[in-house]
Order: sequence, then structure tokens, then C-alpha cells
Amino acid sequence: MPKHMNGVRGGSTKRRDIKSDENRDQELRSANSVDLSYRSTEGPRNPAAVLASSNGALQRLAGIAQYFESSFNQDIDELEGAYRTEMDRDNEIRRLSQTLETLTYAKSEELENLRHENRELKAGQEDCDQERKRCQMMQAELEAHHAKAEADREEEHKRKLQDEKAKIKKQMKVLKAEFEAESQEKVQELENQNGKLSATNERLNQRLSAVEEKLEAKKTRHARVEKSLEDDNKRLIVELKQVNVEKFRHISDAVKAVSSKYFQKLPERAMVNPEAVHQELSKLNAVFDSTPIWQTEISEFLRLRDVQHVISTCLYDFIWQPFFPLDTLPNPDVVGRFLQAVSESLSASGGRNESAWRVLTLRGIDDLSVESSAVESAVHQILEILRPLTIPSESAEFEKDLVDIIKQSITLWKVARKDEARFIVENYPDPSDKENWHAEDIHILREASMPPDETIDTTGLKPLCLFPNILYISPRDETVIVHEGTTLLPTSYVWIQGMLEKKQHEEELTKAVLDARSKVNARRTSFATGPNSPTGGRFSMAQTSLGLDR
Repeated sequence: MPKHMNGVRGGSTKRRDIKSDENRDQELRSANSVDLSYRSTEGPRNPAAVLASSNGALQRLAGIAQYFESSFNQDIDELEGAYRTEMDRDNEIRRLSQTLETLTYAKSEELENLRHENRELKAGQEDCDQERKRCQMMQAELEAHHAKAEADREEEHKRKLQDEKAKIKKQMKVLKAEFEAESQEKVQELENQNGKLSATNERLNQRLSAVEEKLEAKKTRHARVEKSLEDDNKRLIVELKQVNVEKFRHISDAVKAVSSKYFQKLPERAMVNPEAVHQELSKLNAVFDSTPIWQTEISEFLRLRDVQHVISTCLYDFIWQPFFPLDTLPNPDVVGRFLQAVSESLSASGGRNESAWRVLTLRGIDDLSVESSAVESAVHQILEILRPLTIPSESAEFEKDLVDIIKQSITLWKVARKDEARFIVENYPDPSDKENWHAEDIHILREASMPPDETIDTTGLKPLCLFPNILYISPRDETVIVHEGTTLLPTSYVWIQGMLEKKQHEEELTKAVLDARSKVNARRTSFATGPNSPTGGRFSMAQTSLGLDR
């Protein structure tokens, strides 16, 4: 709009300019017309002269045209632009008018359709209203019919109930009469049976009295027999204890005798080089660590007890086990622990289940095992450990006596393990249990005991089992000591004295080595300052070597 308004104001200004230009053109035309009229009055002329005379007019016309073109070009463009704008508006108005006409026509058609649908809906609503009225009438008829049918059914049900009640009452009367008659018959029959039972009960009471008298007499006899059996059982337990005590004592004495017979004296190798023998024994069995290998009373006492410990431990490990022998079975340790757990579980349940199971299990183990393998294993173990202390000339005789002890142990244990009672072998001494364990010690004067300023630490040392403790547990859970175990305690006089002797020997040995080294160093110093002869040098080195060996 501002452009258009500016264009209009600009157009008025241009109109004034155009009017002034038109006035000048009129003046020129009037001049030219005068000139032409003048020339026309002159008469015919030459064309060339005519053209020459009109050249000036033509040039003025050309100048006028150029001026007109340069002066009105912008106004013409503005007029064309305004015209195009007006044309565009007219086109837009015509397009909007057509669109309005189209929308008006569509709206009229849509209104006509809506009016038609409204008429159809009104007609359908009227039909629905008529159908609803008809349905309401039918529902009222159905409800009335249903109420009538329900009343008829209720009436029929009441009639049937009355008929059923009458029938049941009639049947109850009949059943009651039958039951009363049957009850009277049963009562009469029961009375007859009661009479018979009373007579039978009387006879049974008489017989029961006789049976009770006989039972009382049998109880008295049984009590006498049970007391006699109990006395016999106690006597047999005492006798069995005495028998087993003698047998186990015989084995214990045999172990002591074999130890004293073959190991009281030291072999020649042990007397020549006791330290080497002691080291070899310590590697074979740690029990020899605190035992000196010398020809002294203390050393001999400890050495014999170590030998007894080795033999007794092998008897315990290879023979005196609850389910001996298991060496032919796979994983004997695992199987032995499992069988022992089963035995303890059955013993806890009471009765004779454990003894019966144990006898059958041992019978099967005996069928699978070989006695000679257990003998060979035990003998080989003992001989291997005691080999450094065995005199070679007595080795065969010692092995023979050892086999006899092991066979006696096997024979005794095969009988004991199948007894109704259980035999328990304890191989780990309890220093506080003086009832089941006897502690041994050397019997000499105490004047030659430990020096007053010497102390020996026995912490961590375990007691030494010389022979196991044998217990007998009866089926009534009564415990009897069959054989008292023997032990050597770390706090005993002989043990401490042996450790003192070993300590003293080690100190003397260390002192001898230091003296030998000092002598060697002195000789080396004298050789460095004295004559250096080859013969003297070799002799001196030989002496030095001998001193070090000593």
C-alpha cells in the first residue's frame, strides 16, 4: 500500500510535467503547421528540396520522441506495475469467488445430505420407539408368563414334597417296626451269647489263675537261673580278663626281653661312630632324636625303651586295629575309619547289633586277607627302623623272635576282636591318667642328677608309649583294664638326664673342633715362619687332617 500511494502521488507530479510538455508540443506543431502551410502555399517543389526543407522538422520530431521516451519511461513502468497489481487482485478475487461458490455449493449439498440423514434418523427413531414399545409389551407378557410358570412349579414342588414326606413316613414306620423286631431278636441272641461268654470267662479265669501260678514259678526259676548266669558271666569275664591279661602280659614281657637281648649292646659301628648312627636313626624314626648312642647306663635305658616303643607301635599299627587286617583292601585307612564309625554307631544304639555285625564283617575280612602279609609288613618295618642298632650276627635270630611275637599278637587279637565285648587298644599315653598308664624311670641315686644351674625345656615333647593300654568294654558298657599301659614321660629323671648328656656331648664336641682348628692355625703359622721342606710339609698336612678327623 505505501508503494501504491507513493506511485499515485508520483503520477500526479508526472501529469503536470506531461501537460507542460504537451503544451510545448502543441506550440511546435502549430509552428510546423504554419511552416507547412506556408510551404504548401508556395506551390510544388522538388522532392529533394522538400526533404531538405523538412529535415529540420524531422530532427525536431526525433528529439521530441527521444525526450518523450526519456521523460515517460519510469511512469510507464509504474503504470504497468500498477496495472499488473490490479490484474493480480482481480484474478485473486475471481479465484476466491470461485472457491466461495464451490464451498457454498458443497455446503448446500452437505446440508441437504444432513437434512436427508436427519429425516432418515427421525424415521429410524420412530421405528425404534415402536420396536421398544413392542418389546416392552413382549417383556411384560414374558414376565407374566414366567410368574405364572414359577407359581405352577412352586405348587408342583410343594405337592411332590408332601407326597415324598408321606412316603418317607410310611417307610420309616415300616423300618421302625422291622428294627424293633430285629433288635429284640439280637438282644435275645446277645443275652444268650453273654451267658455262654460268662461261662467261658469263668473257665478262662480258672485257667488264667493256673497259668499265673505256673508263670510265677517260672519267674522264680528264671530269676535263679539269671542270677546263676550272671555269676557265671562275671566269673567268665574275670577268667577271660585273667587269660587275656596273661597273654598280653606275655607279649609285653617278650617285647622287653627281645629289646634287652639284642639291643643292650651296641654294634661295632655304633661304638666307632656314634654320631653317624644317631643321625641315621633319627632319620628313620624321630623317637631317637633325644636318645644318645653311648655306652652309659642312661643311654642304654633310653635306647631299650625306644626299641620297645618301635616294636609296640608296629604291633598297634599293623595288627591291633579293630578291623585287622585291611592291608589287602583298597584305601585301608579310609575303609578302617568307615568301619570304625559304623561300629560306634551300632554300639550307641544298644543291644547286640554291633557285635553280630562286627563278627560277620571280620569273617568276610579274614576271607579276603592273608595273615602272612601283615607279618611281613610288621617285621620289615621293625627291622628297617632298628637296622643301625642291630648286630649283624644276631639279625637272623632277632627276626625269628620278632616273627614269633607278631604271630602270637595276631592269634590273640583274632580271638579278642570277635568277642561280644570290644577290646580297645590305646597307644597315646595320658600323663594325668595314672590308673591306666604306668610311668617308668631309672632307679639310681639322685646325687648324680642334673647340675643345679642346668635347666631342660620339655615343652612340646610327647610321652613315649612302651606298650599300649588294653581295655575291655562289655555289652553293658562296663570297662575293664586288661593290661596297664607303660610309658616314659619327658619329665622323668632318665629322659632329662639323657638330654643333659647329649647337650654335654655336643658342647665337648664343639670345644674339640674349636681346639683342633686353633691347633691347625698355629701349625700353619709355624710353617710360614720355619723351613719349607717338601717332606715336612706333607707330614704336617697329614697331621692336620688327622687332627680334624678326630
